[in-house]
Amino acid sequence: MVAVMSELYITEQKISTLGMKRDSLEQIAEVMKDKVFAKVGIPDSVFRKSLNFYMDHPQELELIYTSLVDSLNLREQRIPAMQPR
Repeated sequence: MVAVMSELYITEQKISTLGMKRDSLEQIAEVMKDKVFAKVGIPDSVFRKSLNFYMDHPQELELIYTSLVDSLNLREQRIPAMQPR
């Protein structure tokens, strides 16, 4: 779940920087989200079903969000190390 949410967040952030009209961004977002689900190997329907489950279990959802934030922070820390100097 954390891996999917992480990929979706990063994808949404990339899309938000494109500076295009909203309707164009929405079309791009749909295509990119499909690619994210293909990359992680689950259908979006399974993700939505899982998310609905966790919405009914807020303590477990909080653990997922904590892991998500940790994962994104770690990823952000690695970016400068990966860029050429």
